[in-house]
Amino acid sequence: MKAYEWLTRAQKEGFALGAFNAGNIETLKAIVGAAKELSSPVIIEASPGEIEYFGLQELAATVRALEKDYQIAIILNLDHAPDYESCQKAIEAGFDYVHIDGSKLAYGENVAVTRRVAGKAHAKGLLVEGEMDAIGGSSADLRQQSATSRQQSANYTDPKRALDFVQATGVDTFASFVGNVHGLYQGEKKIDLELLKRIAGALPGKFLSLHGGSGIPDDQIRAAIKLGVVKININSELRVTFHDALKKTLEDKSTKDEVAIYKITPPAIEAMQKIVEDKILLFGSAGKM
Repeated sequence: MKAYEWLTRAQKEGFALGAFNAGNIETLKAIVGAAKELSSPVIIEASPGEIEYFGLQELAATVRALEKDYQIAIILNLDHAPDYESCQKAIEAGFDYVHIDGSKLAYGENVAVTRRVAGKAHAKGLLVEGEMDAIGGSSADLRQQSATSRQQSANYTDPKRALDFVQATGVDTFASFVGNVHGLYQGEKKIDLELLKRIAGALPGKFLSLHGGSGIPDDQIRAAIKLGVVKININSELRVTFHDALKKTLEDKSTKDEVAIYKITPPAIEAMQKIVEDKILLFGSAGKM
């Protein structure tokens, strides 16, 4: 059972799949460890920067090996691809799902490239996610900043335009902007659930994706899932957790002279796995395998 079947099941049963970014083996270990522990399907995704670091073919091969070894369901996704060529390479490398992000292009250009990607992916039986309004922020550590300014500087998604975009492009999944900026900030993010409800009502039969899941309050996450969100992206919490845990290990007197990477990184892997497990439980996908 792959992307379409899992997202359809999530839609029917009222849960969401966690879409966790990974750009190194330590993060991959944390994600698959959590998925195995909780018998949950997961989406493992990588941004262009993460793919450049890890390698496209290398990531695909590693994920498939882990999927077999851990006997779990993994949907491999290309996250925020900037162009058709990136999506084409991911599809040819064996990815299950691609997210084409043309939100920084003129609307007509975005529609054209997204429609082209959808045609390529659908010919292979794969799902495509599209994005119309740029989801601001970044996955850097922004904990000294407020999310409010980032939210106010972006255009929230208009449900009618979302319908026009989905009909013009043929995407399967729509990524809206309802205040869900990327990154971790000082305090919690607040998303516009009423707007999300209107978007869901305008797009029957389509899957809804929520980017910027890090730092959104649990009650709002649960409400978003009830409104139809079936994919929730988590990146910043994993990156910040990895950084902080690794820094602590390197500064610890008992390990400060250790240079074997496989002895230094286990605490960071464990810390990230705890984050993934918490998200899986929150999203309701535990025990779905």
